[in-house]
Amino acid sequence: MFLKNAWYVVAISKELTNTPLARVVLNEPLVLWRSEDGLPVALEDRCCHRQAPLSAGKVHGNTIQCGYHGLVFDPDGECIEVPSQDRVPPDARVRKYPLYEKYGWVWAWMGDPLKMDLTLIPDTFWHESDQWLPVADKFYVHSNYQYLIDIQLDNTHSRFVHPDTLGNAGSLRHSPKVERVGETVHNTREMRDSDPPPYMVNATGHTGNADVWVAWTYYPRAGLITFDTGIAELDGGIFEGKDCTSYKVFNTHGITPETENTTHHFWVSSRNFSLNDEGVSGVLSGIRETFLEDVEMVEAQHKILTALPDRSRIDVNADQPTIQARNLMEKLMLAEQSL
Repeated sequence: MFLKNAWYVVAISKELTNTPLARVVLNEPLVLWRSEDGLPVALEDRCCHRQAPLSAGKVHGNTIQCGYHGLVFDPDGECIEVPSQDRVPPDARVRKYPLYEKYGWVWAWMGDPLKMDLTLIPDTFWHESDQWLPVADKFYVHSNYQYLIDIQLDNTHSRFVHPDTLGNAGSLRHSPKVERVGETVHNTREMRDSDPPPYMVNATGHTGNADVWVAWTYYPRAGLITFDTGIAELDGGIFEGKDCTSYKVFNTHGITPETENTTHHFWVSSRNFSLNDEGVSGVLSGIRETFLEDVEMVEAQHKILTALPDRSRIDVNADQPTIQARNLMEKLMLAEQSL
């Protein structure tokens, strides 16, 4: 089950060219390309004649031609040419998906076009700001999307899944502060006088304890989780809003269901310090391998949950953020289905 009236990341901007790109989102096959005028286009990946995939055809200017019988479709999904006859049948069309492109990602609205709302997409300026340096990639994950959301929202897993990079003892000692704000969930862990995550120590050269934080916001109607993380000098007043020496890393996770069993994971990790230091870049580029540890865990989890779906499970106190997020998603999906 998926939330339909929502935006989902469907491509990295540079993926879209004048060659058709096939991508499945929420069990729906899409064909994406970049038109002659530079705009991204998404149609359902089928020809309305014999259901051949349009992604097996070719882009010509702003249009796409089916590779089976040559029918031509414009960016609105209207068939404008049938090579074997002069007349185009009046109902010859396929579905068009509204797109939005910004900060290096392309988003598709998968639900009712009349309910499309661009304000649901949060600002992720750190993807392209000249004050931030990003590392970015995408993964194809053999797991239900909810498990990938869970592991991102559960900060306590890092001590065990990422002991050499993100894990720190403070994440276990400090309770999360969870807040529901409209159709989002926000969580903050302020870890005063804590051991910094190992990758931040390696990147900054910081010694001893620091004031450490992890704050995230989950946006179900954008399939997005944003993270504000960092360390600051001990007792420098960072949590009181004082200006002190600090190092920040902002992360973005675009989690887009492909099917019930597979997920597209788009991500960006950006820092605001030592932008020209190749050594620091080398350390922080390792975040890719750290995120792959999440992928390995949820894929293994998915296999067990698929094999043993009826086994009982328990919750612990640290599950509060993920439970809140799951409850919100369930509420939104049930409301959508009742309309």
